[in-house]
Amino acid sequence: MKIKHLLLGLLISLLLFSLSYSAENNKKKSDKKKEICLTFDELPASSGFHQVDREAVTYLILETLKRNDIKTAGFIVGNTIEGAFDILGEWLNNGHVLGNMTYTNQDYHQTLIEPFLDDIKQGHDAIEPMLAGFGQKKRYFRFPYLHYGNDITKKEQVDMYLDQHNYTVAHATIVIDDYLYNLSLEKLGQKPDSADFEELMNEYVNHVMDQVEQSEVLSIEMLNRPCRQILQLRANRVNAVYLEDLIYALKEAGYEFITLDKALQDELYRKATAYFGSKGVGYLNMLKFSDPDYLPAE
Repeated sequence: MKIKHLLLGLLISLLLFSLSYSAENNKKKSDKKKEICLTFDELPASSGFHQVDREAVTYLILETLKRNDIKTAGFIVGNTIEGAFDILGEWLNNGHVLGNMTYTNQDYHQTLIEPFLDDIKQGHDAIEPMLAGFGQKKRYFRFPYLHYGNDITKKEQVDMYLDQHNYTVAHATIVIDDYLYNLSLEKLGQKPDSADFEELMNEYVNHVMDQVEQSEVLSIEMLNRPCRQILQLRANRVNAVYLEDLIYALKEAGYEFITLDKALQDELYRKATAYFGSKGVGYLNMLKFSDPDYLPAE
C-alpha cells in the first residue's frame, strides 16, 4: 500500500514538473521578441486603373516611415522609372535600400529562362547608376509575383544567375492582397466619404494582421520558434494612406521594425526550398509545400 502511495506521489510530482516546464517553455517562446521588416514592391509606384500620383504616394509612405523611424526596402520595375529618378532618390536619401524587380515585372512562370534572365539584367542596368551613385553596396532582387520558377531547372538557373551577379534575394513571409484593397479605395474616388474611408481602413488593417498572425503560427509549426518576418507591400495608394494605421497595429501587437538585412540573417532564409506551385506564397509556405524529392538530404 505504501509503495502504491509512493508511486502515486511520484507520478503527481512528475506531472506537476512537466506542466510547470511546459508553461515556462511556452512563456519563453511567447516572450521572444517579435520582429518584422516592411518592404514595398513595384516602385516608383504600383499602377492601378486610374492614374497614380507617384510623388504623392512616395511622399506619404516616406513621411510615415520617417515619423516612425523605420528603415525599409523598395523594389523597382525598371521600365517605369522614366521621370522618377528624384522620387527614387528620396527613398535612398531617407536611408532605405532599393532593389531590382526586373525590367518589365514579368511572371517567370509565364516566360522562358533566357528572356527572364535578360529581364533581370535590363532591370539591373536601369537602376545600377543610381544605386552606385548613392553608394548602396548590396544588390537585392525580388521575384515578381513571388514566382521563383515552376520547375527545378528554371529555379536552379535563376538561382545560379543571381548568385553569380552577387544578388541577395529578398524573400517575404507575409503576402497580402493589398492590390484588391487598393482597387476598393480607387472606387471610393479622390475624396471618399469619411465613414467609407475608415471602414475600408479597418478591413484592410484587419486583413494584414490576420495574415501576420497566420505567418506566426506557421513559423512555430515549421521552425518551432518565431522567425524574423518580412511583409510584402506594394507602393500604392492604399498603403500610402493607411500605413500609419498599419504600423500602429503592428506596434500594438508587439512588433519591432527591423531592416531587410537584419531580417534576412534569420536562418529560415538559408533553408532550401523546392516549391513550384502556381500561386506566389510566403517563404514559410514555400518551405512547407516543397517537393521533398528536390530538397538536399539533411
